[in-house]
Amino acid sequence: MGESSFCLWGHPKPAIASSSFHQCISMLNQAIGGRYQILSYLGGGGFGQTYLAEDRHLPDHPCCVVKQLKPQKADEHSLDLARRLFDAEARALYQLGTHECIPRLLAHFEESAQFYLVQEYIEGTLLSDELQETGLLDEAATIELLINVLNTLNFVHQQQVIHRDIKPSNLIRRHSDGKIVLIDFGSVKQVSGPVVEPESQVSMTVAIGSLGYMPNEQLAGQPSLSSDIYAVGMLALQALTGVDPKRLSKDPRTSEVSWHDLVSVSPTLQAVLDKMIRYDHRQRYSSAQETLSALESLATTLALASHADLTPVSIAQSGYSAWDTHLAWLERGDDLFSQNRYQEAIAAYEKVLQLQPSHDAIWFKQGLAYEGLGNYEAAVTSYDRVLQLRPEDYLAWLKRAKALEALERYDGALAAYDEVLRIQSDNYWVWCDRAQVLEKLGRGDDALAAYERAVQLQPDFVLALERRKQILQSLQRVEQLYQLQHYDEAIAACDRTIESDAEDSDAWLMRAMALENLQRLREAALSYERVVRLQPDDHVAWFKLGTVLEKLDHPRHAVVAYSQVTRIQPDNYWAWYQRGQALEKLESFKQAMTAYNRAIQLKSDFRSALTARQQLINRLLSSPVMAEMSPSA
Repeated sequence: MGESSFCLWGHPKPAIASSSFHQCISMLNQAIGGRYQILSYLGGGGFGQTYLAEDRHLPDHPCCVVKQLKPQKADEHSLDLARRLFDAEARALYQLGTHECIPRLLAHFEESAQFYLVQEYIEGTLLSDELQETGLLDEAATIELLINVLNTLNFVHQQQVIHRDIKPSNLIRRHSDGKIVLIDFGSVKQVSGPVVEPESQVSMTVAIGSLGYMPNEQLAGQPSLSSDIYAVGMLALQALTGVDPKRLSKDPRTSEVSWHDLVSVSPTLQAVLDKMIRYDHRQRYSSAQETLSALESLATTLALASHADLTPVSIAQSGYSAWDTHLAWLERGDDLFSQNRYQEAIAAYEKVLQLQPSHDAIWFKQGLAYEGLGNYEAAVTSYDRVLQLRPEDYLAWLKRAKALEALERYDGALAAYDEVLRIQSDNYWVWCDRAQVLEKLGRGDDALAAYERAVQLQPDFVLALERRKQILQSLQRVEQLYQLQHYDEAIAACDRTIESDAEDSDAWLMRAMALENLQRLREAALSYERVVRLQPDDHVAWFKLGTVLEKLDHPRHAVVAYSQVTRIQPDNYWAWYQRGQALEKLESFKQAMTAYNRAIQLKSDFRSALTARQQLINRLLSSPVMAEMSPSA
């Protein structure tokens, strides 16, 4: 059995890290728990190793799988964490019961500070191996795979359990019946229960799952049922394209996975997969059951397609029901749409609508086809029919807005975007779309507010960030640009103001501050000097000029600047302290001491000044040349 070409977790002869090699070898032929004889090593991960074993206490010594967790550290905290992880997996497996596509839990125990789960052995082929051998799956096979996996996942989700690590190597096609079995529940999380890991173990929370199949919220340690849906969707893309999910590119603006140019599938399947793998988990299917419902009509249509000799006309003439005819025309329309033959697709969809005029999904597809032809008026009409049937269909509102925008009917587009946001107030992309329409309407302040909302919802939303910056520039919002650390843009805005009014001291001041933040210190000093020439009593500009001059190693000029601050604001203890620092660099020790004393008189607990004065005292006392500089003098 140890040399079999199929197993549960991994390949028969996996590569083993040198640090684990001797441990794995030493486990062979051991009897764990007094009854489970280890036969071979199956695989391992970050938290444990998995072995093929046989149960010596049962007749015929049936095979089973033993999963061992050996904590990296033997301290009590690590043992407690390991115990909680394994208890969580055991509880989940008990809770999931005896589903035919989930390995049964046979035993769960602790032995010699190590933890063991014993599960049913599944004789089959890992899906990862199967995909490697068979190559790409076609659309029908992919849908079959999706339904197979989702049926099992639906049972898991009904128990309010999130698997968190769905991937090809955690799925086995059982040889006895060809069904897909879901394995390895070591990453489970209860939806309504406490987090398995202690709050301090942030890195562990983030690490649970597999890159490529793991959505962003799971990476952040906040998985939901829809996180599993994302993983199944990425699995389907891998089956269709042959591309490892980690290598699929993403739109830099939206973080959505880009895959449409890798494989051609029907618009319906494309829409289902797109929704499964949306970046924002709130825009995905919420559970396996919802995803299955979306796939049902598609599966029915594909089943009809197996009758290759039946055209839509022949079906209608052969005694098939109106429903069969509807499905045939629908399939023909989808096929034509996928070939970009939009006019013919529209004609096919019209046939469906003649039979079922209240079929909102067909009206929607017809709208998409009209858009493909550039007939946006007709597209709006189709989307309006969808909204008559389903007023809360946010996607129809969104497409209506896009079509109206293409027609330059911006007020109507804005109203449609507002409807989307009424339904999905946190849709950051739509906030950005709305802002762009507001820009076209010349409503800069309102556009700015919409971009701000998009950035609040998605702080790394590049498009919204760039557009917000450009509007701030066009509106000459220098202070906001500066606060957002867009220093180059702030300088450019100041320069435009100065071109029209060279005496604008505020523009010179903001320009100097931005230059200082960019470490363009000489330019900053010149701008600060321009401010104080225009406004001789601007204590802020004098103070900032002093700090820049110090950084440029011009302490004498810095003293002059700080002296101006103390002239304007005699009680400014920071200016007295900074003046003392500059004087000390000039070795004007008496004047420096006077400045420090003045700062301390103004603020008796001024720690920086107290420390500087004491250091100066120590310096004077330790130097014979300066003995006459006794601080008491």
